[in-house]
Amino acid sequence: MTRRDDHPLEIATWAKNSLNSDHTELRVDHSGLEVQLHGTASASGRELATNGEIGADLIRLPAGQGFVPHTHPGHHVLTVVAGVGTITYGGRIHETQAGQTFLVEGSVPHAVGAITDHLIVAVGAPHKRIDSSDRMTPVPYEEIIADDGDLTCLLCDRTAGAPRYLHSLDCPHCPCRECAGVPD
Repeated sequence: MTRRDDHPLEIATWAKNSLNSDHTELRVDHSGLEVQLHGTASASGRELATNGEIGADLIRLPAGQGFVPHTHPGHHVLTVVAGVGTITYGGRIHETQAGQTFLVEGSVPHAVGAITDHLIVAVGAPHKRIDSSDRMTPVPYEEIIADDGDLTCLLCDRTAGAPRYLHSLDCPHCPCRECAGVPD
């Protein structure tokens, strides 16, 4: 077996753990992270590991903030490690919470929001650096609606047909720029 000293194993510790005989508990700090992410008002992140092809990042969204509808190269596996949030995908807004993992196809317009402080481990290929200005490509709000022209919030059971926005129906989970806290 050949040893690859030029590619050492990267191990990133992003949570404190407590090991018990029948379970493991993780403690994740909810405070802001080192790098401000592009395309949001206040998301921050930390690169955990990358080889340039695939990588993992810890991303924090404060309560009430979010990523506007966007696409990106490649796909992401997202694991929620703290808090409650939303994923807008395929014309539906789904609740997400700690302990859930889901696959987001990068070419499908989607948005991520935070109901409470929300921390996510994002694994993606190809990997864009955490401070990359082209990590995501914002798309118009209309690109996240379903084929029938509706966007449905499964949390508050409200549906807005284009060109209406969910916030016009008092839905606090609307993923538009204004509701995500992102200026034009």
